[in-house]
Amino acid sequence: MDNVALAALSSKETVYASYDIAALAIERGVPGDFVECGVFGGAQCAAMARAIMNARLLRRQPALDTQRRVHLFDSFAGIPQAGPEDREFTEAGHEPGLSVCTLEAVKDHMAEWGIPDELLVYHEGDFRDTTERAAMHSQMKRPDHVCRIAVLRLDGDLYDSTRVCLENLYPLVSPGGWLICDDWDLSGARKAVLEHVGRNFGPVMWQKKGA
Repeated sequence: MDNVALAALSSKETVYASYDIAALAIERGVPGDFVECGVFGGAQCAAMARAIMNARLLRRQPALDTQRRVHLFDSFAGIPQAGPEDREFTEAGHEPGLSVCTLEAVKDHMAEWGIPDELLVYHEGDFRDTTERAAMHSQMKRPDHVCRIAVLRLDGDLYDSTRVCLENLYPLVSPGGWLICDDWDLSGARKAVLEHVGRNFGPVMWQKKGA
């Protein structure tokens, strides 16, 4: 598990949490796919994929879980240029390209962890393009498009990256689904969440209320 946590730039507990929330969404029958924006090495996506795999073995929600996929949105070129809202990045003088992990490396990790390709949909490119395209085609019944989202995990670090993902993908989150902001401690990402979703929700993760 150590190499999985390392590929998340995170702790084992955070990876376990991603698995638990995905498993809870499956158990409750929340419709939709699992999505992460900003995947780095792919560990969080692998955890969510493992929840689907285990649900299939246990035959929970079979009709839904034969269709669920994990969508990985990333430029695979590192964190882009920070803006004025991203105080921690600008004060530290970080250059674009920080925390890069290539698409090929992520695919190698998935193979190493035993995640089948059929569960994974890669969206390579700038969030502005890839999330807009996914939202535009959300009504198309194709496995490479995002129709509904059960768990939306945001790990884009920056204000603009977080904002554009919320604008395009949050409307696709199903009632009862989850939105997770990995970067709540970063001022830019936190500002984007508060602006878009509102100030009346819990600080790190919350459930989208039912209709």
